[in-house]
Amino acid sequence: MADPYEDPAEALIWDVRALDAAEAITDERAQQHHASLHVAGFYPSLYLNIADNLRRLSSFDAAAEHIRHAEQHAAALSDDAYGNTIRTAIDEVHEAIDNRDTARRASAPGAAR
Repeated sequence: MADPYEDPAEALIWDVRALDAAEAITDERAQQHHASLHVAGFYPSLYLNIADNLRRLSSFDAAAEHIRHAEQHAAALSDDAYGNTIRTAIDEVHEAIDNRDTARRASAPGAAR
């Protein structure tokens, strides 16, 4: 839901809502939609998105905290194209935080508009 928003503050609202929703769901409920889903696999992307938007808002300390959470949860990602995409984005955002870069990442969803 956050991807269509150019404004990182608007996107952040949706990303926080998504994290809250993930914290309220169980694997059993997620697997009603698709048998392969595990809630733990949602967290790397959720924390990544929050970190990226906080970074774009120049809130670098909060962004660093969330990117650390994304890194800690990355072990839950599968070794597939999706997992590799998220791991790469985590690295990119971490580097951007370290560099105090607020520019939208070229690889961010919706960035090719």
